Amino acid sequence: IEIIVIEDGCRDGTAGYLEELVRTPWGREHVRWYHEDDVHELKCTNRGFAEARAPLMMTWQDDMFLQCDWLVPELIASFDYADLGLLCLSRGLDCFPFDEPIREWEDLHDERRMQSTIGKRPWNLFRLQEVDIVIRPWVVRRAVIERVGKLDEAFCPSEWDEADLCFRLREAGWKAATFGYERLGAYLHLGSTTLNFSPQYKQQVLRNGRLFHERWDEEIRRVHPRSRRTWLRRASLKGWTAALQYALRVGRKRSGRVETCEQDA
Repeated sequence: IEIIVIEDGCRDGTAGYLEELVRTPWGREHVRWYHEDDVHELKCTNRGFAEARAPLMMTWQDDMFLQCDWLVPELIASFDYADLGLLCLSRGLDCFPFDEPIREWEDLHDERRMQSTIGKRPWNLFRLQEVDIVIRPWVVRRAVIERVGKLDEAFCPSEWDEADLCFRLREAGWKAATFGYERLGAYLHLGSTTLNFSPQYKQQVLRNGRLFHERWDEEIRRVHPRSRRTWLRRASLKGWTAALQYALRVGRKRSGRVETCEQDA
């Protein structure tokens, strides 16, 4: 396992911390870091792809924290499925043919156009679910990037770039899938403290969303009726135990709601 950090012009001492880290025995073996001048997420991801050496590459963000020792081995094992090109760790989305124009940011997220999914319950605890597009974090084969190219910088600074990649890898014969690892406690995503849905941000996303749909709406119409594939998780005992514990937590919560309703009645 190697961690590649793209330090994107941070002003909080991150560069100094990273320089100290790579001088430690663990850091020398596992960490490399590179500086960029505030180029944002998409270009930083492409820089990471360019510097990476492994057959599998994961996109990760600085507000995500690994919480277990079973996740990485399971992710690696999942790519024993030869047709799996990209695996998302949170939620995927399916795209639907919808002919209404995209005028506003909200139109991009209309459920008639796009729906979030991690697969059908309860089977989504046991299997990976094919999806049309994904959000970070995700793991991709190096062979995919070498075949279809890096993230398209037409989508700079970010947003809809990974959706475009999913459609390109599908054209090349691979599939994209998702599994909800965060709900099992595999990692913690704190969420950005600086992201805001300002008018400027929404206009940027709207531009990129329109570009995506201009490229791929015909393909969405063509492939949407297909059956989505599933794959059995390549989980360890710890991975299956995490799924069981999650199911028990959900069951207790639902049982508590039922009891409360009965008492209220």
